[in-house]
Amino acid sequence: MNAFLGCAKLNPNMRKIEATGLDLNLLIALQMLLRHNQVSAAAAACGVTTSAMSRSLARLRLAFADPLLTSVGRSLTPTNRALELLPELEDILRRIDLLSSPASFDPSLSDRTFKIACTDYETSTLLLPLVQQLRISAPGVRLHLINGGGLGVGALQDQAAELALLSPDGVFSWAKHKILLRESFMSLVPKSALPLTRKSYMALRHVVLATGEAEQNPVDALLHKERRDIACRAQSFTTAIDIACNAHWAFNVPARLIRRVALPEHMCIVKPVITVPQFDVGMYWHIQTDKDSGLRWLRGCIAKMAEAI
Repeated sequence: MNAFLGCAKLNPNMRKIEATGLDLNLLIALQMLLRHNQVSAAAAACGVTTSAMSRSLARLRLAFADPLLTSVGRSLTPTNRALELLPELEDILRRIDLLSSPASFDPSLSDRTFKIACTDYETSTLLLPLVQQLRISAPGVRLHLINGGGLGVGALQDQAAELALLSPDGVFSWAKHKILLRESFMSLVPKSALPLTRKSYMALRHVVLATGEAEQNPVDALLHKERRDIACRAQSFTTAIDIACNAHWAFNVPARLIRRVALPEHMCIVKPVITVPQFDVGMYWHIQTDKDSGLRWLRGCIAKMAEAI
């Protein structure tokens, strides 16, 4: 506060503005008065009473030390000083309006780079089909994809990413989010295990998705006393699929993801014979970027893609 007061003392123009008592509402009132040359019409345009507009005119006359509008018959005529003020007044209010309006964004002309934190699941299911659309509708737009598995939503706060496509991991006061879709699982197994039963499934070796050895897989948490033979813990879905196919192991894989994968002849997809929890996919962004027109466009594109798949 002291620093602000010090600046005010050093700035004589600020003292002049304070002395006139001008504010944005008064400038808008002046604009309407000079446009309509009538107090009642200016009041209606501003959504105030005629008496309130008359008080504004009195304050404006005092601030500019000029009548601004003089009575001629039943109408008002602007003074020479008012006519001189009008072009500059219109320009000032136009620039203020631009400041309060989000910048326009034209995807067909933009060469902007968007930073997105995501995992291989969101890349394959959402961003791959999106890129195919952007080749036509936004040919200059670039996507910088960041591995969001380890960074999480915190990538937004660190400004490493502008958008995060991840499974929800909490509510953050500094972020907004939208749930895009709910995903279910299929079981990727070798055909030699068919027909798949709970017993034959449990007899297989398994690949699971995990970030640490100590972390318990959600599927195993529901098995209670039963235990799967975990042969490998992978940090991405696509890696886990490759390992399972090459080793003839089992892996519970998201249904939308596996649709895009060409499987080897010895592997197949079946409905799970055990309980495999579904998961949500969310889109997160920092509240500071909520009005960013480019990011609003991108969020809309991703949301529409999620609805279509």
